[in-house]
Amino acid sequence: MELLHHSIQLSAGPGSAAAPTPTQPPSDGGTMSSELYLALCRGRKKEAMALLRQQHGGTAAAAANQVAGIHQVSAEGNSVLHLAAEHGHDKLIHDLASFGGRSLLSSRNSTLDTPLHCAARAGHGKAVSLLVQLSCEGGDESTLWCRNEAGNTALHLAARLGHAAAVEAMVSAAPGLASEVNNAGVSALYLAVMSRSVPAARSITTRCPNASAAGLSSQNALHAAVFQGSDELASLIT
Repeated sequence: MELLHHSIQLSAGPGSAAAPTPTQPPSDGGTMSSELYLALCRGRKKEAMALLRQQHGGTAAAAANQVAGIHQVSAEGNSVLHLAAEHGHDKLIHDLASFGGRSLLSSRNSTLDTPLHCAARAGHGKAVSLLVQLSCEGGDESTLWCRNEAGNTALHLAARLGHAAAVEAMVSAAPGLASEVNNAGVSALYLAVMSRSVPAARSITTRCPNASAAGLSSQNALHAAVFQGSDELASLIT
């Protein structure tokens, strides 16, 4: 069961109408320089922003109108925002999102991960909260529903790994996310229980009245709680 849990290919069920089509947009910015890559991974905000502005050859305001450069990518197809999100550099995330606009928030890498996927997988709660906030500005939460190549929403990833703060940030903004299942028939609640994260499971059951409990092989989250031997988890579901 545990091995199956870690190898689940999470993917969309019926899907939400709000969910963008999971296709990888072409990169217009070319290959990222090693200097910029390292600055982003290490959270060197001033250096990263200076490199971007230098590459644009102008001020931040002028650079914002030159979309191509901000969409340069690493060898794995990660944008500048993917790298900042993966490493949890929330101040850098804020500046990059302001610099590049909304298109960066929904940008996809080679496996169709968005920056939110990267932050959720890594368990960077503050970065996830910021990306959720930026994604929902103007009343548009569509980025939260994006699915990667395997069909994972960012909520699936955070729940599977027991990242409670990330789960809380997402279900607070979009409770409907927890009603989604993937091609394997697995819900975020089931994954949270399998991860043995009581806080993550509690966030879903508290925030999401229509949360799915579906799991593998006709099982559900309650079966998983019993399998884990956790009365506390079981009590959240019953």
